[in-house]
Amino acid sequence: MKQYATLLILLLGLGLSACTTNNDERRPTISLESCRLPGGVTAQCGMLTVDENRDLAGGRTIDLDIAVLPATGSSSVIEADPLFLLAGGPGQAATEVYPNAAYLFEEINRTRDIVLVDQRGTGESNGFVCDNLTDESLPDDLPDEAAVGLLDDCRKELEQQADLSQYTTDRFIEDLEAVRVALDYDTINLYGASYGSRAALAYMRRHPEVIRSVVLDAVAGPELVLFRDMPRDGQRALDLLFERCAADEACHTAFPDVQAEYEALLTQLEQPQPITVAHPLTNEPLEFEMTRDRLSQYVFNILYSPEFQSLLPLLIHHAHETGDFAPLVVQALAVGSSTGVYPGLLYAVACSEDAPRIDLAEAEAIRAATSFGSFTENFLAICATWPRAEVAADLREPLRSDIPTLLLSGGTDPVTPPGYAEQVAQTLPNSRHLIAPGFGHGLIAYGCVPRLVSQFINDGSAAALDTSCVENMEPPPFFVTFAGPEP
Repeated sequence: MKQYATLLILLLGLGLSACTTNNDERRPTISLESCRLPGGVTAQCGMLTVDENRDLAGGRTIDLDIAVLPATGSSSVIEADPLFLLAGGPGQAATEVYPNAAYLFEEINRTRDIVLVDQRGTGESNGFVCDNLTDESLPDDLPDEAAVGLLDDCRKELEQQADLSQYTTDRFIEDLEAVRVALDYDTINLYGASYGSRAALAYMRRHPEVIRSVVLDAVAGPELVLFRDMPRDGQRALDLLFERCAADEACHTAFPDVQAEYEALLTQLEQPQPITVAHPLTNEPLEFEMTRDRLSQYVFNILYSPEFQSLLPLLIHHAHETGDFAPLVVQALAVGSSTGVYPGLLYAVACSEDAPRIDLAEAEAIRAATSFGSFTENFLAICATWPRAEVAADLREPLRSDIPTLLLSGGTDPVTPPGYAEQVAQTLPNSRHLIAPGFGHGLIAYGCVPRLVSQFINDGSAAALDTSCVENMEPPPFFVTFAGPEP
């Protein structure tokens, strides 16, 4: 899978049916009308027009797409401070990804409005649609150099509709603050998932006085450099998965040599092998060469989800025993096809904020210590022609803040492992960090986490949280056959 589909930064979402508007004292300057979001979720939607370049008077403007899910409870329980939801990627549109899991934030939406703002460059906020990348088969039908060329063609098209240097995290924060003011909320709460956690940290830095509490899920801390650190962090997750399989009686009995089998597959694929699989979304045949790097990329994708992780030993064993890679490829493609990332926005952000921090020699040293291929070379080849925006000097500095913050990490997350959250927490004295062993990228959908997040936002503090349930959360059991886990 090519680099524009690689960064599978979070398959989460939320949204609930809208009821009456809360807080009669508010005087929004945005006109909101009833609308229906993906999944049939009803909301109040509107647009806020902002300058694309706030430093350039009379320049191009952007209409930011906004959806408000009014609190559903009675007026006696409704609170004035809403929850703003910041999507992942970079490149996901909040109004597209969040309505798909409304039940997760049902209790919060009972007492608080939920606000969704499509980041500039996504969704209806001047979404960076690349028409030449819409074919679902592209990531696997084309060699890497061809994919780089397609992304450069996309850049040329996007430059006709946008100044790509104005699509950064700080510009997104300026947009969010403008929305808060226009909706007339005095204070807000934030939930940021994956890249959304980078944005949330930037918002905390820029406007601490308006933020009541923050949840950071799958924390992309300042130290994380996209595409440079992924082989190391993916290897950590894969090693932990192999260790968990070895310690699990059913998995170890069924696949006693799964790590060695995986290493044998990598060696075998140093000589590329032609394969054909049916795409999981289109069912169209995909014909391409399976290579060592491609296999490791698919494994990386699968590690995002604990449900898919539970299949991985079986998928590896099956490929090793039969030479049939199709089941593994189909699972990886299913993950990659569901991210909803606008690649133009992904590269507008990452080429400015991450690419300048990559030293090729350092990146190669990181990769060489892993079983994964390079995430860096194609990324830098893409970024060679994309504009590099001016980035705030403090974007990568540790944030020091007393804002109540709850940090969530999956123990086997391949892209934002717990170490990044630990670093962030060191300078947030009013924070707690929860780690769920054996879980992947993003915790909001699992176990007791939705209840804890609701309690945290209700209290505005993590002090009273009983978090023992997180330590006792069990990841899905390993599949020992394609029929499922052991009974």
